Amino acid sequence: MKISFYLFVFLLTSFSVVRAQSPVGKWKKISHVATYDGTKFDSHKALLKSRPCAAKIIYEINSDGTYRLNASQSGCDAKYINIQEKLHSEEVWSVKGNTITIGHEKAPEVGHTYTFTIKGNMMTWVGTDGQGTLVFQRLP
Repeated sequence: MKISFYLFVFLLTSFSVVRAQSPVGKWKKISHVATYDGTKFDSHKALLKSRPCAAKIIYEINSDGTYRLNASQSGCDAKYINIQEKLHSEEVWSVKGNTITIGHEKAPEVGHTYTFTIKGNMMTWVGTDGQGTLVFQRLP
């Protein structure tokens, strides 16, 4: 009986840890720090200066393995929305351990790979090939 109880507690704890690191959900980008010519800059902050509406763009990481950008409620102009949503219309994601890969439906194994951490409602991606660091905030 004692062993069954401890096994149950262990499995429940293990499931909670795995579930806590799931990126599934709706997120908004807070920053994207990159390095260009030896200088670090926040490309998302620069984008918001010219397109403040981009602050309302939602990144959807869906349980079916799709990764989508949803700008429909952002207030951006239709041309910008169409371009951005089309760019992300065939993206997929996969996770192995603490690594997330964003690829294309036709070649899911090819794409950008990041190590990721989730703390509370914040998720941080650190590029494994120089893509910089992205920070997202989970939306309710």
